[in-house]
Amino acid sequence: MQCPRRPRREHLQVRERQAEASRPCALLPRQLHGQAQGEGPLAVAARFVLVCQAGHLDDFPYASFVHRGGDCTGASHPRLEMLDHGGNQAANVKVRCVSCGGERNIRDAMGQRGEITLPHCRGRHPHLATFDPAGCKHRPKPLVIGASNQWFAQTLSVLAVPPTSGSALQGKVEQLWEQLQKAKSQEFLDMVWELPQFKPLHQWSQSEVFEAVEAHRAAAAESPSSEAVSYPDLLTPEWEIFTSPQLPEPTEDFALRDVPVPSALGGVFSHVVQAERLREVRALIGFTRLDAPDPEDPTLVAHAPLSRSRVPAWVPASEVRGEGIFLRVSDELMADWEQRVAGTEALAAHRDAYVEFRRNRYSGRVEDTDDPLRGWPGARYIALHTLSHLLIRAISLECGYSSASLSERIYAGREDDRRTGILIYTAVPDAEGTLGGLVALAEPEKLSRVVRRALHDAERCSSDPLCADRLPRPPHEDFLHGAACHVCLFVSETTCERGNRFLDRRFIVPIDDPDLVLLQGLT
Repeated sequence: MQCPRRPRREHLQVRERQAEASRPCALLPRQLHGQAQGEGPLAVAARFVLVCQAGHLDDFPYASFVHRGGDCTGASHPRLEMLDHGGNQAANVKVRCVSCGGERNIRDAMGQRGEITLPHCRGRHPHLATFDPAGCKHRPKPLVIGASNQWFAQTLSVLAVPPTSGSALQGKVEQLWEQLQKAKSQEFLDMVWELPQFKPLHQWSQSEVFEAVEAHRAAAAESPSSEAVSYPDLLTPEWEIFTSPQLPEPTEDFALRDVPVPSALGGVFSHVVQAERLREVRALIGFTRLDAPDPEDPTLVAHAPLSRSRVPAWVPASEVRGEGIFLRVSDELMADWEQRVAGTEALAAHRDAYVEFRRNRYSGRVEDTDDPLRGWPGARYIALHTLSHLLIRAISLECGYSSASLSERIYAGREDDRRTGILIYTAVPDAEGTLGGLVALAEPEKLSRVVRRALHDAERCSSDPLCADRLPRPPHEDFLHGAACHVCLFVSETTCERGNRFLDRRFIVPIDDPDLVLLQGLT
């Protein structure tokens, strides 16, 4: 802690509290600075903390740091002061021991050479008041309090959609798995079919139920370890609902309506749906330190727990209600485009940039994998993501919502999965998201106008030719977008699901090679 009136720091009470194994936190926030109760100013948190890649947070060891790992020769409990010469660099901060006169610059603890002089992490989780008695194997990194990489939220969001026939059957099989795991053949179902606990399965045939049982058994065999960590598949149930030939009955949380595809866009979109009512639930499932969590790989960066138990009973969550438009891009159009761009220089530049970005992003803190393209979203995602941003920018000028009030969900399957869809919806926690201005733009005439306007605006950017000529070229340029910038394609961070990465106008409109264009003949 630090006195806000004087640059001194009292470490007597810090050491006393650290000696108590049951009280790992350093000081209470209302600790007074060397004064009797009620007489002096409240102490505030000191400027620097220690953070490790495993998610631990601890105090900076000022006393040990000043005395270079030894003890003070002037006092058993030395008094320290921080000399701050202004600025935002560690070189401007010096810690001095008043008791013995020793001093040291904070820059000695920065960088790889400085971090090896710091003690090993002690495994503290101050937000839970817990710690690992065995400590932690990682070397901590000094950070300024409030640094942007001190805390990254790890969240999941899902739309409240009614179960499809397949997902409903899968859910029932999971509920009755203790009994159904004995079903090695369909004859077993014949024997137990009339038992009361199996009555919910009667809406399906026995052959369908047995296929679901075998699928569940095969999935369990592929991942036998209960410790395996993965993000749940939240997009498949949504995709099945939006592309279902028969839309579900409307409810208070979910209501869909099919809309005819405009004749001018018949070769572009195969399915247009108005989502008149949507409910999205967003949950905080953890957080990471130093490195942001990967949206495709939850095991890449270690996350800090939200509770003392290994599996929390609940997590903080919020819900928002709104409306949206779902657009399914023609499978034939996307398949033909993927074949045309498969071996092009532009796509190779994006792929190479991703490999370089993954190598540089974590600065050696995260173990590299054998597959350098692990998590690569693919060419299809880049095209759909770019089209989504173009439509969001055009829609925000028509529907009355600001672009920050809109969100996107990209359904881009890989390999044999032919998902090619975009959902643009409102995601604000008030009534603004349900005014009806967005779904109205799905009507054929309005949708044609919005799409043509989006493509026309994408052909030119006020930053051209710099923007139009841009391609990620590692190692000199460390970014994951091509012809895209704040003028023509970027949207707010709350709107984009990938932080304005994986975007390139040349894949949608003819600003470079015409063979790269997905929507040929529309501009």
